[in-house]
Amino acid sequence: MGLDTVELVMAIEEELHIEIPDAIATRLGVLGDMHDYIVRALQQRGETPDESKVWQRLSAVVVAQLGVRPEEVTRSAHVVRDLLTD
Repeated sequence: MGLDTVELVMAIEEELHIEIPDAIATRLGVLGDMHDYIVRALQQRGETPDESKVWQRLSAVVVAQLGVRPEEVTRSAHVVRDLLTD
């Protein structure tokens, strides 16, 4: 996992008050998978997350951290392949 990806995961953890273990984070390359993991993690914590609000918050973090346009943030977007630019 590259530094940009690590920083993104840390920002997501901070924004959504969850922990994403490294072993899992490396498998969450597609934003839809990341969203689904976050929703499940919140449910396991006993919360009833509004999935659209979780997506909005996740999208906002991705836009802020990676400097991409909001329309690029889709469920099928792959963080490394589609959103990270060097």
